[in-house]
Amino acid sequence: MMKTFCLTLLWAVVGFPTNSFAVDFVKDVAPILQKYCVSCHAEDDAQGGLAMDTHAGLMSGGESGLALTSGVASSSRMFLMASGKLEPVMPPDDMEGPSDDELVILADWIEEGAEGPDGEMPIRRELKTPKVPTAGDVALPVTAIARSDDGTWQATAKFGAITLNNLVSGESLEVTNKLGKVNSLTFNQDGTQLLAASGLTGGYGQAALVKVADWTVAQEFVGHQDVLYAAQFSPDGKRIATAGYDRKILIWDSATGDIVQELHGHNGAIFDLAFSPDGKLLISACADETAKVWHVETGQRLDTLSQPEAEVNCVSFSKDGRWMLAGSADNRLRVWRLISKDEPAINPIVQTRFVDDSPITRMTLTPDGRGLVILSEAGNAKLLRTDDWSVVGAMEPLGETPSDLVVSADGSTARIALMDGRVVERPLPAIGTRDTGPGSCLLAPVYLDVGPLATSDESELVFTNGVADVSRGVEVNRKLTSKGEQDCFRFSARRGEAWVIEADATSGDLDPKVVILDEGGEPLLRTRLQAVRDTYFTFRGKNSGQVNDFRLFGWQEIGLNQFLYSNGEVTKTWQHPRGPDSGFDVYPGAGNRHTYFGTTHTTHALGEPAYVVRELGPGEDPEPNGLPVFEMFYENDDDPTRTAGESSRLDFMAPRDGRYTVCIRDTRGHFSGDFQYRLRIRPAAPSYSASIGKMNASVLPGTGRKIDLKIERKDGFRGPVSFQIGDLPPGWHSNFPVVIESDQHVAEGLVFVPEGIDHKTEPFDVEVVANAEILNRQVERHAGTIKGLTVGTSPSVIPMIQPIDRDVPENEDWTLVIPRGATVSARIVLRRGMNAKGEVNNGEIRFGGAGSGHNAAHGVYVDNIGLSGLLVLPGEDERELFITADPVAALGKRSFFLISANDGGVASFPITVDVQDATSLSVSAD
Repeated sequence: MMKTFCLTLLWAVVGFPTNSFAVDFVKDVAPILQKYCVSCHAEDDAQGGLAMDTHAGLMSGGESGLALTSGVASSSRMFLMASGKLEPVMPPDDMEGPSDDELVILADWIEEGAEGPDGEMPIRRELKTPKVPTAGDVALPVTAIARSDDGTWQATAKFGAITLNNLVSGESLEVTNKLGKVNSLTFNQDGTQLLAASGLTGGYGQAALVKVADWTVAQEFVGHQDVLYAAQFSPDGKRIATAGYDRKILIWDSATGDIVQELHGHNGAIFDLAFSPDGKLLISACADETAKVWHVETGQRLDTLSQPEAEVNCVSFSKDGRWMLAGSADNRLRVWRLISKDEPAINPIVQTRFVDDSPITRMTLTPDGRGLVILSEAGNAKLLRTDDWSVVGAMEPLGETPSDLVVSADGSTARIALMDGRVVERPLPAIGTRDTGPGSCLLAPVYLDVGPLATSDESELVFTNGVADVSRGVEVNRKLTSKGEQDCFRFSARRGEAWVIEADATSGDLDPKVVILDEGGEPLLRTRLQAVRDTYFTFRGKNSGQVNDFRLFGWQEIGLNQFLYSNGEVTKTWQHPRGPDSGFDVYPGAGNRHTYFGTTHTTHALGEPAYVVRELGPGEDPEPNGLPVFEMFYENDDDPTRTAGESSRLDFMAPRDGRYTVCIRDTRGHFSGDFQYRLRIRPAAPSYSASIGKMNASVLPGTGRKIDLKIERKDGFRGPVSFQIGDLPPGWHSNFPVVIESDQHVAEGLVFVPEGIDHKTEPFDVEVVANAEILNRQVERHAGTIKGLTVGTSPSVIPMIQPIDRDVPENEDWTLVIPRGATVSARIVLRRGMNAKGEVNNGEIRFGGAGSGHNAAHGVYVDNIGLSGLLVLPGEDERELFITADPVAALGKRSFFLISANDGGVASFPITVDVQDATSLSVSAD
């Protein structure tokens, strides 16, 4: 309390203390505040809501009210706390507070009116921090590295120095600087200028533009309130973008040093920036777990890429400008297709790759754009191929934390800056292409006919060492009567031959399981599955038959037609979550779920790990991405399609000429005198069966009725199946022929009756026939008969699909073009009729939920449906309709219609949806 006593005595004896000079806020007051107050009361972390690092913040006060009363020091809370006259004393008792002389300065400033700075506050070039000496034998980290495009110059930075190396002549120049720690270096396009990002933590940010020829500083760009992490030239060199800890991006005129744009929107430190190849766009990487896309000229934010699950450390555009890349602390690379080139738009994510088991910190493209080199915090360097974003190779571990990297002009090596003061060189692995190499050498199946199956019963089989030799193509009937019993049968097969193994229980409670052994008696490897992304089940678990509502962590980054491995079972994604309270549907989209690679259906618990996987080719090396590789063997418990229930079905393709052993046992290890089974080893015979669903045969004028078309695939048949309908009366219309696409199981036909058709048409039947090409043969199946078709009464509503920008005549086909990976709009238009009460139907018209788009190609769906589904509100006759084509959607044309729930389900006249390649087409409607 001595300070308080002395100050009080001074006031009492000579009145209020005064200085012989006017107190200046910048020169006299701000240093005191910075020394004692700002560490706890800065704008970005203001305790008690009081910010004291700016005059405006200080005068605004905090949660306890105003801190200063201009002209009256004795009524100013800040001064009274600093002088010890008001509790709590500030700074706290364990910290040094202002001296008596400093208190006098504060009192005089307040008494003089507490005036602020005249103009901008000067940059704080120094912090009041303890000076900790560095040991003399410590190697300073290399914090940044850059290479000129022509390969002539390489620059590296350490604290207080930048070294410039001429890679052609071998000359080297080290220049000490006042920049402190340099966080990024980059050359302009012609290699004549070097841009260095630095600054003072907690003080200011600075980018220095250095002339390479004479090493003079041509321009300094100072406008940030904290250290810079990134500074980049635009491709033409006319603009410079800077960003750092203060969460803002500044775009400068590189010639004049003027700020031309100030971009706000991030909520954390900004770690990296990248211009698009044409210089029109800028992408930023931030600690707030997002990347943002900006329009350079207007400063408009075009999109926020929010899929990352941790800090985004690095960003880039692909060389052709089609893709945006981001590496983040969740160990993943993400790729988005660039849509928002001029206006705000959602840029669809097209790839998420788990790259390493530690955060991604830096990345750079090879000069030809075919490769992407990625560094991780753990000191791993990996090369990805940009045509499919797969990891093609890992370099020798660095053994130290990397800070930055460059790739040589010829694309053969990477030079990597390390925190132990070294720059190391690593040769880049060969990139190759996804269309060649061992991964593409999968066997083509060989189908054969061996005639009728041979039959063998108990008395005819001779077992040697537990194995009986059987014919190529055989049926065996036996029992499992003892504990742990396993029957094994050996047959010969040639490389590529396709066989089917069937095991059915014919009596008792037997649950058969089939395993195939190789020539050495070991389980035969079927394939290997490489995990490319990890996830887990959220919200609830799954039973062993469910196909819908697979809720997965990070679902936005999982695509359609991707294999999902969990607890030994492999499924395949069929449909995206279609609303806020839904999950993935897996194949086949309805009924019992299908499994792949012979795996058996199983339940999955909440939180259970799962992996997106891809099949590796014979001899193909797994990606070194830190995720597991699963070996899949030829074995099966339950039929993968569940067509045969708990019986076993196993597709087998011989990997080489040899003798293979089929073993059968009870999957639980049970046995009984009545555990009888039938085993068939037969050649695969790809085929299908076709059927139709029940149809409302009363077709109402101006509308249509839907009919479900279904197939059951057999023995690996995956091709398309076309359905045809018989002759319809004059004036009637249908969308036939309708094709069930490859790997799909259903489609939807439509029979439509225009208004004006005679209501007295006698009921009639019409046949539906399916046809497919299998092994160069036309395979036809009778699908069914639509019975009793007739014209009904007038409907209560006639729904129509119209273009978004014009009207087409009723009952006229028109084409909606959708680029693959995009969403387009159309309109639902209603012509309301009379309801059953004889009143105009002005009620709500519903078109369904997730499946409201009918007969769409796989991956084409009605989007943005919300919790209530697709509907038109009461009294309205029109609404916008959004249709999305997933990147996996098949190219080409297909009929598409909607169905209102009214009148037993009335359908619109079908339109044509044409899915086209997004790379050569803009969104349009014809």
